[in-house]
Amino acid sequence: MDAQVSAVLGRVMAQRRTVATAADYVRGLSAGGKANCWQLAEAAGHENPYRMQALLRTCRWRWEDLRSGLPALALAWLPHDADDLIGPGIAFDETAQLKDGDATACVAPQHAGCTGHVENCVTTVYAVWVTTAGQAWADSGVFMPERWEKDRRRRRAAGIPGSMRHKTKPQLAREQLERLLDVRMPARWIAFDEVYTRSSRLREACQERGLPYVGIAPRDFRITLPSGKVIKAEEALRDAVFERRSCGNGSKGPRYSDWALIATASPRHFLLIRRLVSRPDHVTFYICWAPQEVPATMTLFVCIAGRRWPCEETFKAGKDVHGWDQCQARGFEAICRHSALTALAQLRHAAIRNALCGDIIVTASSQDEEEKKEEEEEEEKEKKKKAELEQESAAELGIPLGDAPVPSRPGQPCPSGIAAIKLTIAETARLASLARQHAAGLISDARLAFHLRWSRWRRRHQARARWHHYSARLAAAAT
Repeated sequence: MDAQVSAVLGRVMAQRRTVATAADYVRGLSAGGKANCWQLAEAAGHENPYRMQALLRTCRWRWEDLRSGLPALALAWLPHDADDLIGPGIAFDETAQLKDGDATACVAPQHAGCTGHVENCVTTVYAVWVTTAGQAWADSGVFMPERWEKDRRRRRAAGIPGSMRHKTKPQLAREQLERLLDVRMPARWIAFDEVYTRSSRLREACQERGLPYVGIAPRDFRITLPSGKVIKAEEALRDAVFERRSCGNGSKGPRYSDWALIATASPRHFLLIRRLVSRPDHVTFYICWAPQEVPATMTLFVCIAGRRWPCEETFKAGKDVHGWDQCQARGFEAICRHSALTALAQLRHAAIRNALCGDIIVTASSQDEEEKKEEEEEEEKEKKKKAELEQESAAELGIPLGDAPVPSRPGQPCPSGIAAIKLTIAETARLASLARQHAAGLISDARLAFHLRWSRWRRRHQARARWHHYSARLAAAAT
């Protein structure tokens, strides 16, 4: 996998030294560390942070070229299941990096979805490629607030190109959609949040490409009924007929909600309403569209609505696992380069997880034994060491793959020896980091076995928790 990453970087960067530094940067973006150049350089074994800092600031390479290579990697590393009901698609959303001061490029007080409040932050719009094999960032664009457009002094200080103009978030999403479709990404649907649903031009772009879409709509979004009457979305609740359906399985089981589909004056446009089972007063509205050749069914639209949530999972992985929001870069070029490298790191970990098949046994190192030979210890001590290595059995150094079962009916007891859940991106990053440290001789076999025991315990505990959550959801749906 690292060879493929280096090959991708080699097509973007001319110097091998820069490629090696970028590969170290991508490998260093993992759980347990901060994404600043000091810690990344130390983790990579560099004597100082200057190479990492130069990678983000002064080295000659275009982050746009790396970004344009992400879709091909997403197709190769996140394949879709041919039996999937709705196939792969693209979800749009934005996330924020909280910042102090006003020197960072494109920073401004604006709404931050990660906190739910107005924060001093930099916002980036992402296009997320979603398949049954996982999800990852396929394209991105930094949102430049309007106040930055005419402030030439601040723009020069922050390194913002003079040709760059203010664009709304839906405009950024539309450009990303065009780029992804122009490179023949086989998207079969589009999903987006309320900010993007308000843009008629984005919705029209989806329709021109013949892509079904489902977008969250505000309560006051106006629709025209078949009778010709114009109403707000919330007024459609009075005559809505709900039925209970799951929009997909989450970490806590099937995500059951009450759904209603309302026809509009346009035969291909619909209003979809979701009402939470546990909180009937919590209602979400969606504007949906499907081309003539695609059956416009509730099943289709409910499935697409459920596929928008993986977008949030990529933000969580990007921040918690890869430290995307912990970068201390302030210049525009450095921020964009860091985002592109983080997207590559996210794809790398997704590919590692999907490439694993069969249980893995980590080979015990012979470093300690070689040291004993060099010290010419007695035969009894050599035997003792061999016995200690044998104690680190295959079970101790094993990484179980596959996935744990889930209950098929309410009240089904959890198996006492339940298997571990499927590897998550966060756990994959931890194990990849451990493998690098063990191969470099930085941790002993005993220490590796200790961390692997914790990994297995975490995954089995999560499997038990998921079993009980699934059981509770099934029981609630049955009532």
